[in-house]
Amino acid sequence: ADASLNSHRALSFAARVASSLDKASEQETVDEAEIESLIRVCGASEFFGEIIAANPALIHALTADAEVVRRRDYFRELSATVTTPESFRAELEALRRTWFRLLVEIGARDAAGELELRDLNQLLTELAVASINVALLIAQREFARRYERLTASPCLAVLGLGRLGSGGMDYGSDLDVVIVYDSVAPSPVARLTHEEVYARLAEFMTAALSNITRAGSLYRVDLRLRPDGQKGLLVTGSEAFIAYLQNRADLWEWLAHVKLRAVAGDLEFGRTIEMAARKSIHEMAHTTDPDRLGAETRRVRDRLEKEKAGRRDADLDIKYGAGGMLDVYFAARYLQLRDNVQDDIDDRTTTATLGRLRATGSLNEADFLALAEGYALLRAVDHQLRLIVGRSARLPALEHPAFRDIARRLGYVAAAELTKELNLRMAGIRRAYEGIMGSEVDRNGN
Repeated sequence: ADASLNSHRALSFAARVASSLDKASEQETVDEAEIESLIRVCGASEFFGEIIAANPALIHALTADAEVVRRRDYFRELSATVTTPESFRAELEALRRTWFRLLVEIGARDAAGELELRDLNQLLTELAVASINVALLIAQREFARRYERLTASPCLAVLGLGRLGSGGMDYGSDLDVVIVYDSVAPSPVARLTHEEVYARLAEFMTAALSNITRAGSLYRVDLRLRPDGQKGLLVTGSEAFIAYLQNRADLWEWLAHVKLRAVAGDLEFGRTIEMAARKSIHEMAHTTDPDRLGAETRRVRDRLEKEKAGRRDADLDIKYGAGGMLDVYFAARYLQLRDNVQDDIDDRTTTATLGRLRATGSLNEADFLALAEGYALLRAVDHQLRLIVGRSARLPALEHPAFRDIARRLGYVAAAELTKELNLRMAGIRRAYEGIMGSEVDRNGN
């Protein structure tokens, strides 16, 4: 425990896990390597300590080899666990048990310092995509149980936005999705409309991912970015989706849909819709007055900062606050739309996007360095915050043990050094953001 990140946390959670093992109905045999890994993980992560204390059998997942973890076929692993259960509830329980085992494998290697952040984001994104695809399988079975068997494979695509769309999933990330079906193909059930079939499939899929069971919950599924938001239909036909983007979507929705990516379901159909949607967004942005585009971008960003960051200036909000990650997101997406710089097919991370914006001349070198280097630090801090204490945009106070742990994990001798570096980098991000968003005004000589 003394060699772990936080000895008090390590011993506290290890004692809770031991108590849970003592009360378990089935005897577990735990070897020395698993105990050592448990101490290391609990010392580094309250988040994983809570997970293992709730299900001590997960201690066996702590010693999986890093190369084995990197090569996991998550869809195969998850789908294999739901082939025999005969009820919706049983399938959800089985899915969760395997999902948590796979997550703990990743977390153990992360706590041991064996995964780069980029690799970890990729693994967690792959796990999320596999989970959605397995949830769709479960949804089809539940539909057949409650109604009737589908007469054709559903032509349904799940389009990811946010971290899911850009491939940057982390612990506690939401699944920001839009669900689209092929409105031209026949309904998979002749006596039901497209909307009736696909809405029920979407409901079952969402429940499979987000319902809380004895084994826990997997993800929060956020469908608020679908056409017409919370007032809109749960699923949207392909023609209606493209028409909405072309005719009724607000400009701020273009900013969100820049990162649109087909992630699950019928990928061939999904990629067709994705390409059509992104083409429409970029074409509309190209014909929009840049001043209006910039003003609307700033309006949305300012509103989020005011509503989310609040007035607690003593705390650093690394997402919503001035110079936070949203400054980088909004600046990058604004430049993508203004200059018609589209994301690469394979790498759609924010870091890669900034590199493309520099290569095309949309970002000068000084702004690129301020945004890219500042963003790299913010994402590193954000990840350690999620690992150590769980999801939160606001950092703990400087004197809080968790903040010192974040600093140590990132190689800082003292927490004050990390605070100084954060303030410096966030100030640089805000200056670059202000310069970029004011560029249209400056160019017009106003």
